[in-house]
Amino acid sequence: MLKKSGILVIAVTGTPGTGKTTFAKSLSKETGIRIIEVNDIVEDKKLFTGLDENGSKIVKLDELKKEIKGLLKKQSEEAKSIILVGHLLADLNLDYDITAVTRSNLKVLVGRLEERGYQKEKLRENLVSESIDYCGVQAAERSKETYEIETESDKAKLSYYIKERLAGKALEKPKLPEISKLEEMLELVYEGNTYGL
Repeated sequence: MLKKSGILVIAVTGTPGTGKTTFAKSLSKETGIRIIEVNDIVEDKKLFTGLDENGSKIVKLDELKKEIKGLLKKQSEEAKSIILVGHLLADLNLDYDITAVTRSNLKVLVGRLEERGYQKEKLRENLVSESIDYCGVQAAERSKETYEIETESDKAKLSYYIKERLAGKALEKPKLPEISKLEEMLELVYEGNTYGL
């Protein structure tokens, strides 16, 4: 587990293609908080052993965790808060104060991942992950507060809450909807766009 001294750690996680970086950049612009992209750490420090059959990096999670802990320790000496961004945050045994889990309509997600050139197997893996809310379930075990966001309204409510909290104002936690992808998944199946679901 991660021990912090006074630093507010905001994690933004979610299935690839759900808008993590877009939300994090918007939040950073509104608050002035620095962003650390987990994928950049993996690349810069070469924290992977190779590629799996779907072309995804096989990440050295223990080494990545140590690297992030070191960055957070350094950050705690410089600032009071940080935004971590990446789908791998759901798999790291770190504590987060606030986690935003970005969600997406499954059809929209298919389009985005196809634009990125994801092959069928990799696309299917990510569709399943989004359908079962893998990142959200994992994040809820590691974060003091976890919020799932999909609509612009959801994002605005969470951004406002974080800004006010950073300003030291006591607010009620935002009431955001429970998000289920069951109907969207069934719709894809009925249309024949199963990708193995």
